[in-house]
Amino acid sequence: MRINSLVEAEEMKKEGIALPSEESHHLARVLRVQVGQEITLFDGQGNVAEAVIQSVGKSAVEVAVSARWKVPSPAVQIDLIQAVPRADRWDLVMQKAVELGVSNIRPILTQHTESKGNEKKSARWQKIVLNAAQQCEVRWMPTLHPVEKIDTILPSLKSYDLVLVGSLYKGAKPFRDISFAENLKKVALLIGPEGDFTSKEVDAFILAGAIPVSFGDRILRTETAAIFGLSVLAYKVL
Repeated sequence: MRINSLVEAEEMKKEGIALPSEESHHLARVLRVQVGQEITLFDGQGNVAEAVIQSVGKSAVEVAVSARWKVPSPAVQIDLIQAVPRADRWDLVMQKAVELGVSNIRPILTQHTESKGNEKKSARWQKIVLNAAQQCEVRWMPTLHPVEKIDTILPSLKSYDLVLVGSLYKGAKPFRDISFAENLKKVALLIGPEGDFTSKEVDAFILAGAIPVSFGDRILRTETAAIFGLSVLAYKVL
């Protein structure tokens, strides 16, 4: 079994590393690691190291680094901007977004948003992102942003080379008809809630430079739309 553990960037520079207490507890009590076992460390910023477990204690697992390397950052930044759905659906979206290589996850509140964030939820969400990154060997951890209102994200849409907004409204272009320039560096995908964005919200996105797209004849659930859209983007630009 391959084990991946997230380590702070400063800790990654050391030859001998004591892993954080929560991670150490998981390794020692759940995975039952042993002295001499190999483990992979990463800092979420592209730095990776192979290490060997030196000791397994009640409060810390200590390792010695045997090799290091750097994984290049993604050629194109893909950001997911999504209205927060119900908990089980949002958990799935975050997991799959990490697997599909997003750089930023930006939860937003819309008129039809079903759920709202808080400090307790944010901590839990961050844990889901971390676990997904460890399981999938994601070397560049996506940033999970605080929940924002639509008005606060509109100005930032200007910074993207391409912004697509999933929409059920008339005039949305089929996803297959979207052209992707070779020099794209930053792309954003906007996904609405179960009740979709309002026409006013879509108009605001369009004024900010977004292109409304449809995902076919079927009406997809919000988590399906996110996974579908991110899969197409990853295939097209990564």
